[in-house]
Amino acid sequence: MMTVENASLSGVQTGEDELGVYVRIGIDPNIFSEVAILKTSYWFTDHFYLFLGMRRESGLMEVEFRQKEMGSLDNLKSACGDFWNRLLDQEVRQQVTAETREVRDTLIKKAFFEAKSPLPEEVISNETHISVPCAPQCE
Repeated sequence: MMTVENASLSGVQTGEDELGVYVRIGIDPNIFSEVAILKTSYWFTDHFYLFLGMRRESGLMEVEFRQKEMGSLDNLKSACGDFWNRLLDQEVRQQVTAETREVRDTLIKKAFFEAKSPLPEEVISNETHISVPCAPQCE
């Protein structure tokens, strides 16, 4: 028997079916990128089974949470709150990465270009004069 109750937030459903209790959230792909949704979802796979899909009628990306271990509906709801916070974090990270890509690429190219050229002699360390102490077992 399947029961569904709509939570106060739009796009959030709770229910129970043959597999147990679940919480399903709807995410607007116009606000959050698919990459951010997938990366955030991956963070939660240690403790929850996650099912992702696209709802054609609403255009929302859905993430369904189910317990791996015996747990309560309140635990699933709490996980959804954590999910929303981490999703926002991940989306901001994606945007910062996009905004700073040119600077990062320039720095990486410069680092690798300079690494290819030989070091000046005065920088090269000569440590052949240092004796290495022998461990007690090799005496």
